[in-house]
Amino acid sequence: MRPQSKAECMAGAITNRRKMRTGILLLTLCWAASGNSRSTEMPLFPYERGWLGADAAYSIPLNSSTTIWLFGDTFTGKLREPKTMIHNSIGIRTCAGERCKVTYWWSGMQTGHAGPFFKTLDSDYYWPLDGFVYQGKLYVVLEQMHATGTNDAFGFDYSGVKLATVSNPLDAPASWRITYQTIAEGNRVVPGVAIALEADKNKTVFVYLFTLFRSPGAKPFVGLTRLPCSDLATISGKSVRWQYLAQGSVWRRWEPATVPEDVQLLLPGNITEMTAKFRPRQKQWIAIYPTPDFLSNTASYSVANELTGPWTTAHPLFSYDEMKKGSPEYTPNVFCYAAKEHPELEKDDRLAVTYACNSTKVEEVLVDTRLYKPVLVELPKSQITQ
Repeated sequence: MRPQSKAECMAGAITNRRKMRTGILLLTLCWAASGNSRSTEMPLFPYERGWLGADAAYSIPLNSSTTIWLFGDTFTGKLREPKTMIHNSIGIRTCAGERCKVTYWWSGMQTGHAGPFFKTLDSDYYWPLDGFVYQGKLYVVLEQMHATGTNDAFGFDYSGVKLATVSNPLDAPASWRITYQTIAEGNRVVPGVAIALEADKNKTVFVYLFTLFRSPGAKPFVGLTRLPCSDLATISGKSVRWQYLAQGSVWRRWEPATVPEDVQLLLPGNITEMTAKFRPRQKQWIAIYPTPDFLSNTASYSVANELTGPWTTAHPLFSYDEMKKGSPEYTPNVFCYAAKEHPELEKDDRLAVTYACNSTKVEEVLVDTRLYKPVLVELPKSQITQ
């Protein structure tokens, strides 16, 4: 386990929601607000094989019975004993009818020297973003981070964004063949906070990456970039046909890591993780994300008829009882984030949403396992309106 003084420093990093996710940050996919339901069945993510919680929680269905879950900062170890934090792990959820189980994976699981599942070759580390499956391969977008050496809770920054390609995702993760390619370098753009696949009118299949654009002196926002799926094997090459959505809904050539002056704004704010899913019955897209206000106590959604927009302004989806005074679940030190939708878990007319909570008091997350217990939150789809 890391020294307590560093843990306390990291647990206090609350002035930027994304920066909360470094250091000792534990997952709690928390209960939703009044009027929402939470499962009373077996937990979605039980503690097993030394997995003790994580954040991020993107999900990628491999097929009708198997789903990959991508986790960020993860605690491993034994309950009621010192724990080790690693920067990412994965879960494999398999179902046979109504019976489902989850297995967890990271490097060094059986050696006592836990390490992240996705590993760099230097002192940098990866946080997972969204991913997708195309022609039998699994693709995962990874934020590459580095320490800045300032010895405080904000001593890190983006090094760039990578694409991990798994050629054999149906095999046991310990046997996965993984290659890494560079999407972008630097800290100005973060492609992949959400991902979608869609064919254009010429039946060319594109991967669309919701991209966080960050420029000095300007407010961050989410725009859209894309490339043909046929270019996935060579995304670092000069011939790759990267494009960005410009104002007027025009696609133009994009040089990764640049912020063109005419990028079309889809969603305003520092949205560092989200989901964008298509709802066939309603024939519309829905984006679910943490409300991008300082320490907001709500999750929000926007809808669009087309992936390229226009997207509606943010509408509140639900609030976090853990952050509401007067609620039985309220805890003064808790903050919540990481709201995402998971259609593969949805039944009838309900949305399946997860979110994460943490506490600024490190002793709470180290002792109270309820604070980082993964939980599925269900919401009526009727809450989604234009």
